[in-house]
Amino acid sequence: MSSTVYLLSIQNLLTRYGMSTYVAFGNIGNLLTIAVFCQSEQRRNSCSFYLLWMTICNLICLNVGIIPIIFSLDHTDISTTILIACKLQFYIRHTSFQIMRQYKVLACIDRFALCSLQVRIRSFSQIKIAKRLVIISGIFWILIVIFFAVVRTIENGSCNIQDNSYALIYTIYYMIFAGILPPFLIILFSLLVMKNLKRMRVRIQPTKENISIPFLRKRDRDLLKMVFVEVIFYVISTLPFSIYLIYQMITNNSIKSEDQKQIESFINYLTQSFIMYFNTALPFYIYLATSPSFRNQCKRLLMRFITNKNIRIDNTK
Repeated sequence: MSSTVYLLSIQNLLTRYGMSTYVAFGNIGNLLTIAVFCQSEQRRNSCSFYLLWMTICNLICLNVGIIPIIFSLDHTDISTTILIACKLQFYIRHTSFQIMRQYKVLACIDRFALCSLQVRIRSFSQIKIAKRLVIISGIFWILIVIFFAVVRTIENGSCNIQDNSYALIYTIYYMIFAGILPPFLIILFSLLVMKNLKRMRVRIQPTKENISIPFLRKRDRDLLKMVFVEVIFYVISTLPFSIYLIYQMITNNSIKSEDQKQIESFINYLTQSFIMYFNTALPFYIYLATSPSFRNQCKRLLMRFITNKNIRIDNTK
């Protein structure tokens, strides 16, 4: 068996069984996460509002990005045969990805503001501000991504940016606004959150105010776990494709053998499709594994669904 046939077989297996599995579990997880954050007490929280819309974007990315790939295993891939489908699928998928990244950053900034010692900064953590930023960010990326969708064309059965100048612009754009800036801002504000929490604990005196300390510590501990794990998985899922784009840009004019082209195509599949979209299926399971308060919210939601009663679960323990 040649390397070309071998890699194609592996790619088909990963798509048919791997992607199908995490699409199924990802949809279940994203829908449950949306259900949790849609609860009345969650809708009043600015951070939960960001996470709600981030999850909605994950749901769109997962289905618009992966289901056509699975479908194309046994049917014609319309995104490589119909130009409008090529442009539209990329536009919806990439816009949702960029908005999701933006909301992830805004959620981290909101957490930083919430535990700030300065009243002016704390005022940023309000639901009315969150609603405005969600709308502004959404409109911004909806307009920006139009350019990259328009310049995509179909050539040799591939829906991509064929013009070298536009491809270079896209590579630089992607590296900055997907590969570098979001992880940097998330890590930065996560570190600032830890710094602010340390200052808060130092300043709290043993008065009647310390009654709220266990709740704050528990809530902050869960929050930091969720942020750090999200950062790790985001970097893992995004960095490989950024590296591949750099490699592609450097070797774009090089003469390549058919085997080399097939290997690059397989790497592109792994980094751009399989690994990156896996990130959109994980948030629910990350929250479930790292946050007892989120588990309690899920438990209450399921108990209310089963018993048709509103069960109160204490999230401060």
